[in-house]
Amino acid sequence: METISTAMSTAISGLSTNLQTAIGANLPAILGVAAIFIVVPAVWGFVKRFSR
Repeated sequence: METISTAMSTAISGLSTNLQTAIGANLPAILGVAAIFIVVPAVWGFVKRFSR
């Protein structure tokens, strides 16, 4: 029983480390995409307001 729990905790910690690495590596890309989705509608509304 103890070996199973040890294996589980090792797998979970390994998985979380991999997840952190993946998120850390892709964070700029994720932020870039999020920025595009935030900036484009804001600029679009800005332009529409001034083009009238």
